[in-house]
Parts: sequence; structure tokens; C-alpha cells
Amino acid sequence: NDETRRFLLLQNASFLPLFRNDAEVKDGFEIDRFEPLAPGGTDAAAVADIFSGANDDKMAAARKTFSYLQTGGDPKAFMDTAQRLIYMKGTDAHDYKFSTAVIEDYQHLSPAVRNRFLAASVYWLKSSADRDNPLVARSRAAL
Repeated sequence: NDETRRFLLLQNASFLPLFRNDAEVKDGFEIDRFEPLAPGGTDAAAVADIFSGANDDKMAAARKTFSYLQTGGDPKAFMDTAQRLIYMKGTDAHDYKFSTAVIEDYQHLSPAVRNRFLAASVYWLKSSADRDNPLVARSRAAL
């Protein structure tokens, strides 16, 4: 329904400013202007570097992700790691819903913006330094 789609788009736009402070966005941050920062290593090592530092400095993790993608890094390797960390460390339904939406939306975005979009998602993804969900420990013990 076209009317519902337009309503949801407006509702989404009205909620975005509410989450800006939650994401600890610093004054002056602009998704279309942040600069790349080379991650440590290449391929799998680069993705590991991005997610290992995501808790300490989210902006650096976003910039490293952007650099990784802009220099030909495999977005699927990044998304696979992000999903695995969500499954292992997620504790709330929004963790799962957000990561799924980001991964689905990435494919539908213009190539001009998709890498910045995926890079900015690091603010809400899990870090490899996060504690595992207690359910993971229970599952491992059961197996």
C-alpha cells in the first residue's frame, strides 16, 4: 500500500534524531564525509581488526570498515562476521532485527552510498570483545 509505505518512511525519518545520541555520535559527524582508516591486515585479519576494536572506538571501526570496503574488501565476509557476533553476543531482539535490516538493505542501496551505510552500522553491531550471551554457554554445555 503506497500510503502505508509513505507513512513508514516519514515515521522512520522522525525517529532517526532520537537515536543519534544513543549511538554516541560526536558533533560534526557526517556519514557522507567521514574518512577511511586502513584496518590492520587484509581480508579476514582486517575484518577481525574492525570488530575487535568496535567497543573502544566506534568511529575508528566505522572508518576502518569504510576503508576495507572501498579498497575491495568482501562485504559478505564483513556481514558474516557481524551476524556471527550478533548470534553469539546479542541479548535483545533489536540486536537481531537491526543487523538483519542492515544486511538486507545493503544490497538495495546505490553503490555510491552502500559502503558508508554498512560502515556506519558498526555503531550498533557487536564487538568481538563483548561477552557471549549466557544462552551460548548453556548451549555449549548441553552439547
